[in-house]
Amino acid sequence: MDQSRPVQDGTPWCLQYVQYRYEWHLPPVKAAAGTARDFVESRLRIWGRADQVEDAAVIIGELFNNALLHAKSKEFVAAIDWNGGRIRLEMWDDCPDRPLIIPIDFEKESGRGMHIIASLSEMWGSRLTASGKCVWAIIPG
Repeated sequence: MDQSRPVQDGTPWCLQYVQYRYEWHLPPVKAAAGTARDFVESRLRIWGRADQVEDAAVIIGELFNNALLHAKSKEFVAAIDWNGGRIRLEMWDDCPDRPLIIPIDFEKESGRGMHIIASLSEMWGSRLTASGKCVWAIIPG
């Protein structure tokens, strides 16, 4: 179900200067990565930001897959914010462990997600929340 809403004045520092914020609740299944990508792609197209769809879809997919693999949450929340310039993508989960960029082991099939996010985004990070964490990435607008 679409949990979208425009952000109003008086938002916390992490959401300041955001014109629009939309959220989508995701179950802890691999197929939900596609749902997260579709959600972000549709928002960007509605906002006339089709040039950002490809990178944003990859980033939100990697954020979800990383959360699914490491967070063991009952539910995840994908979010997209737009302030008229930059786009911020977020993935919320119930685990307080923050992501790390670790050296790539070329013998393994996984372990590249945060490298991909770092290379496609202007900046990325994470913050602890009352129930876990939010991992975010900003793509230039």
